[in-house]
This record gives sequence, C-alpha cells and structure tokens, in this order.
Amino acid sequence: MILYTILPHEAVFPTDQTAYEQQKIIEWNGVQLLVERTSLTECRVVQVLSTNPQDYLNESTQPGQMLTLSTSPMK
Repeated sequence: MILYTILPHEAVFPTDQTAYEQQKIIEWNGVQLLVERTSLTECRVVQVLSTNPQDYLNESTQPGQMLTLSTSPMK
C-alpha cells in the first residue's frame, strides 16, 4: 500500500508514548534542559530550553551530551 500525503511522517505515524516517559525538564547550571534518562544517575540532553543565545554555545549542554546527576535520580 502506498500512502500519498503532504503530512510529515510524524503526523501519519506518531511516536510511541513510552519514548516520552523517560524525558524530563531539569535545570542544569541555570539552564533549563529537556533530558532523557539513560540510567538512574545519567541522562542525555535532548534539547536546550533557553532564550539566552549563550546557553546554546555551551558545549557541556549541547544535545547528545551525557550529564551525571549527583544528588538524586530524576523522578
């Protein structure tokens, strides 16, 4: 079957909800980040949620970077 549509792939085939259950918004060194938990104490940066252009230039908070949560795991 061929489906001809102008809709993007994500609109026709939505992502499974379980992919979003591991994502949380945290504040890391004053910058809000959307992160995805990979283990109890580690997470991967998915997106920088900031209006400050300098926050996007910080290499430690670039999407894909791994962060170690030292105090407590994400809830």
